[in-house]
Amino acid sequence: MAAEYPTANEWYKANRRGLKKYRGEWIAYTNKGVISHDRDYRKMKDGIPADIPKLGYVLGRIFESEFVEPVRFYPVRMRSLKSHDVIMEQYERC
Repeated sequence: MAAEYPTANEWYKANRRGLKKYRGEWIAYTNKGVISHDRDYRKMKDGIPADIPKLGYVLGRIFESEFVEPVRFYPVRMRSLKSHDVIMEQYERC
């Protein structure tokens, strides 16, 4: 059985990684877990059980970009080309 949290936001923070399977969908959740989800907002709203009061759940959207790996930047080292220029000048003289 799923753990119950004091607030819906605390449940969200504790289970954020598990929401990856809902990418691109609207979700409705309580302090006990997800109660409805769908890509279409109206279908998600219709899927919320009638016995849950309107202020008893939170609506949110899980965006595709939330679970994208961060971009990594690698250092680039530049070298001086002076030695190459000197060699080319000597080659051109010949």
